[in-house]
Amino acid sequence: MEIDLRNNLPVDILFLIRIKANEFRNEGIHQINAGDIKEFLYQTKWKDEETMLMCNVIDDIMSIRFSEVFDYLKVKVIKEASSMHIEDFNELIAK
Repeated sequence: MEIDLRNNLPVDILFLIRIKANEFRNEGIHQINAGDIKEFLYQTKWKDEETMLMCNVIDDIMSIRFSEVFDYLKVKVIKEASSMHIEDFNELIAK
């Protein structure tokens, strides 16, 4: 069965993403949620894909490691911060 990645993901796939987020929480990693995992998948593993076999989608989700998502989020924050002005950091600097 093929999944169209351009449309909303099926409920069972969204459920697997939530399971993966819960797995991270059980390991003590509370900062990464299902939305972060979904974004990571779309921006890295599925970036150039329009459709995929369901078994490959499931494999991608279940094989995600915390370090992969963490590295992705770290780069994302650095890119966002590089486009900001020093005034945007006043709250952090004032502390």
